[in-house]
Amino acid sequence: MNPRISAIGTLIVLALLACSPQAIVREIIGDSATTPTRIALAEPTPSTAATLSNPTVPAQTATAPATSATLASTPALPTNTPPPPLALRTDLPALALRDWPRPANDNGRCMHFLPVGYFSARDFDIQIPRLVGLQIRWTLALYSDENQLRLAAPRFKNAGIVPIWRKTLRAHQRYASWGRDIEIMNQVGLPPYIQIYNEPDNGDEWDGRDVNRDAWVASFVQAARDVYNAGGYVGLQVLDVDWIRAVIQSIKAQRGEKIFTRMFFIPHPYAVNHPPNYVDDEIGVLGFRQAAEVFQQELGFIPPFIAGEGGWKFGSDEDNRFPKIDDPLHARYHVELFNWFRLGKLSDGAPLPDYLFAFCPWILAGQLEGAAWYDSFEGERALTIAEVKKIPIVTRKFSWDKK
Repeated sequence: MNPRISAIGTLIVLALLACSPQAIVREIIGDSATTPTRIALAEPTPSTAATLSNPTVPAQTATAPATSATLASTPALPTNTPPPPLALRTDLPALALRDWPRPANDNGRCMHFLPVGYFSARDFDIQIPRLVGLQIRWTLALYSDENQLRLAAPRFKNAGIVPIWRKTLRAHQRYASWGRDIEIMNQVGLPPYIQIYNEPDNGDEWDGRDVNRDAWVASFVQAARDVYNAGGYVGLQVLDVDWIRAVIQSIKAQRGEKIFTRMFFIPHPYAVNHPPNYVDDEIGVLGFRQAAEVFQQELGFIPPFIAGEGGWKFGSDEDNRFPKIDDPLHARYHVELFNWFRLGKLSDGAPLPDYLFAFCPWILAGQLEGAAWYDSFEGERALTIAEVKKIPIVTRKFSWDKK
């Protein structure tokens, strides 16, 4: 070989060896590949690194960052971790239907009291005689705070009326004073029936927020635990039977089955203008049986039912197959309803179920309530009042009373 050519070749090799690897790459494939190649090799994301089964890059440049190595060495948390069990007291006995407290001379007759939870002594001076005149033994009563509860409880107690109490509470709110409220009821000598929420599956109860079933179920279960632990009776009220299932499943998942033994349900079987024996769908006074089937399926038994709202509103005419609810129909239908508890038979001929403790039509009194029996801007339901007062006074018989 020509010595001169050999010397030139040696100089070229030495020059190349003096250059960086990146310079060599640029000389071979150009500038455009430099940045992507460097980033891809030096800073792989964990997902990218995980898919490279046979990396072709040098070992020292394929090393994952420390954060990736840390993530890889940390075991993944299981996605099906069960929630912690509810902390429930263990000294409360399970209640069979016959064990639940009921008013003396119980006739199953109830009225929803007033549409608000603020009262005056004058309100009771007016309304208690009305309840007594109708032979009402149960009532569903709202209360806004402990002062209203302290005012109302003795008046109901002295009249021989057992209230189902409903704290004025929106579906998105929580409440922390159940124990204090139950203590007030106990001091007066009233059984602590507590309806915890009202129609949470109704958008009106969310104050413009989105209806959130999961959030509400969590709130209800927390309140149910507190009411149970304070010795109260846990009242569930929803319209949609799927919400019943959601509550039951959540309590079961948290191993809180003790709550079911002291839980009752508050249906709202409004009938629009359907007659008492209407069974084409659940929109009728017999519609409570749909919820009863769900409890039977989910629990294997049906807890006490106390219909906290329902019946017929004056003037209802939603179904054009049936006449409008005028005064004669309003009176006749409600008399038939209350006679369930006297005769032991529902309007479709079925036996009155033991689990149906009482039925509270909407509503005793309210100037702004078109359906109110007293004081309504629609006038007083004088015929209904008179006819209900004529119903013979009896004490309701349960199946265990007939043996």
